[in-house]
Amino acid sequence: MDTKISEEALFHFRLIPAEQIRGGIVCFLFIMLIPALVTLSEPMMSIYFYIACAVWGAMLLWGMGLSLNPYQSEVGFVLYLGLYGLALAVTCQVAILKMMYHMAGVDSIGYGLSSVAVMLLLLALFYVLHFRALQQGAYQSMERQGRVGKAGKAAMLFAAIGYTGYYLAVAVIGDIGRFVMGMAAFSVLLILGLYLAVVFIHRYFFIQNHMDQLKEHYPVLGLPKEQRNAAYLNKMKQGRAPAAPHRPSKKRRG
Repeated sequence: MDTKISEEALFHFRLIPAEQIRGGIVCFLFIMLIPALVTLSEPMMSIYFYIACAVWGAMLLWGMGLSLNPYQSEVGFVLYLGLYGLALAVTCQVAILKMMYHMAGVDSIGYGLSSVAVMLLLLALFYVLHFRALQQGAYQSMERQGRVGKAGKAAMLFAAIGYTGYYLAVAVIGDIGRFVMGMAAFSVLLILGLYLAVVFIHRYFFIQNHMDQLKEHYPVLGLPKEQRNAAYLNKMKQGRAPAAPHRPSKKRRG
């Protein structure tokens, strides 16, 4: 029986470590809170606010449930990341619509419909590109060359620069700069959310269809922290077990 795992399976089996789940949930919720707070602008109690509040609250409650036992939530956190991507995209879309209709003064329903249509088209486009990249081995090639880690660091850098520019625009340029930078920042977050949704929702269903293979590749899956530490120490002891003592040959006396 061939137990070799394909590169595609290894790509999907790359789970977020349980130790990072709680911190990741806090970080992700904070990011989504930024566009949600925009919906509190005048008029405060609007449909935009209720949608953003409901989406953020749902992700908060789900995140709290996963945080109760992160060592049994590694697979569930994959689905959380996928649906978080959708939630982030929806929240950013709502914030953009609030800015356009109540800050920029747009009154045509056509803008809102076209904006939502573009978001759905982007989701479909990312879906096609994701599966094409899997079939062509693009992800695996990037991982072998170390480009995935570099891309993640570059994305974090650009995000930091973008948000720094946004707050500088708020403080220095005024309403026009705040509006332009806010739209740009939320558009980037919306695109990022759609990409996360495509990648991690597909990863979750792939894992569900290959759970036995994942458990064979990652035998401590679902075990509490103490048992994982014990399994790791046992493996280390076996790996460092001393070799059988070499018995030197006796020299013949002449």
